[in-house]
Amino acid sequence: MTSQRIKYLLCFVLASIWLSHLLQVFVPETGFDALWYHLPVVEAIARNGGLIYLPDLYQSVNPLFADLFFLIGFLIAKDFGTKVIAYLFGLFLIFGSYHLAKKFLSTNWSLLLIILVSTFQVVAWQSASFYVDVAKAAFEVFSLFFLFNFKRSQTKKDLWLAGLFFSASLATKLFSLFLLPVFLFLVYLFSVKDKKTNLVIFTLVSLILPMPFYSFAYFNTGDAFYSFNIHTNKLLEIGGHENKLIYLRETLRYFPLSLPALTLAKDYVAIIFVIFLPLIYFYKKLLTHERIFPIFFFSLAQYSLWWFLPPQSTRYALSGFITLTIIYFIFFKFTIKKHSSFFWPIIVSILLAISINLAPRIIVNLRSLKYLSGQQTKAEYLEQFYDGSIDRNIKEWHLRATL
Repeated sequence: MTSQRIKYLLCFVLASIWLSHLLQVFVPETGFDALWYHLPVVEAIARNGGLIYLPDLYQSVNPLFADLFFLIGFLIAKDFGTKVIAYLFGLFLIFGSYHLAKKFLSTNWSLLLIILVSTFQVVAWQSASFYVDVAKAAFEVFSLFFLFNFKRSQTKKDLWLAGLFFSASLATKLFSLFLLPVFLFLVYLFSVKDKKTNLVIFTLVSLILPMPFYSFAYFNTGDAFYSFNIHTNKLLEIGGHENKLIYLRETLRYFPLSLPALTLAKDYVAIIFVIFLPLIYFYKKLLTHERIFPIFFFSLAQYSLWWFLPPQSTRYALSGFITLTIIYFIFFKFTIKKHSSFFWPIIVSILLAISINLAPRIIVNLRSLKYLSGQQTKAEYLEQFYDGSIDRNIKEWHLRATL
């Protein structure tokens, strides 16, 4: 099969996957966080005509940049509108991931990579649910893309764009602040001259979008990082240990098991991370290459945030797992170049990972088709999700008029 035909086949598979994801846009919202605070907050903003602090929902003083995009969808078509925005953010992430991957891989390898990323659990379900993690990841991927452009061009335009996209991440999630030193290090690394000036520019541009939200939080609560501090004070509930030192000790203790946990946990990513783990040792010298080290450093930082910041969920460090996937694909390219006999084992493993990831999505789609075909009422569909924790949220948002 020619390279062009392979390209068409990969595009067809990619389109099919995203048509599958689109199906979930048309079913009622059942995301826990979406029903708990995302939807109630934007509903309150819509009623108020602007940001509003809700004492019962500390998340109302979160940085809400991405939420405001969902607000547009909500104003147009309520819950359905927010799910459409989620889907568009999903496509935005895949578009950015493709262009970032293209800086290291060929067109077909990049297409295969975004097919795999499209099947990541967090990408699949958040592309049809009112969560902001996919949006945050997209902003970070685009920031990295423009930073690599800056590395080549040394033009301030690329630096500004990189800073603006990271600013969007900071204005979407508070703990993106942990990534600020990472991005500043990359700016310093990529700057041929004017290193200090470039660091100042990136920092100032990064603060443009989040500052209004942090100021809003400060004026309403006296704490610019109020929601983050509330979150960390619940360490016992979400991390299993009330004492922070004990929590840190335990997470360090089990760090060697982090990669299997990443693959086998409920928000699985891809089995290739475990299967091809020896390649990291085999190609460890590649990790220090001037082109690969930056994304390795970013991946390692995000991986650490995923493991050490509770609760452990790939959605909080999604961009890092995308860059980690790029690193693995670079390893695949070098392996096949040196040992062509490894081509089919690698391809089969990637296809297996995609198939494993798609299996639960097939079950989800079959469940959704039962509702969409009229075999279930909305109430009957929603009852399937009662688990003792989300029941109240579902009833308060969806079934207020009937229950």
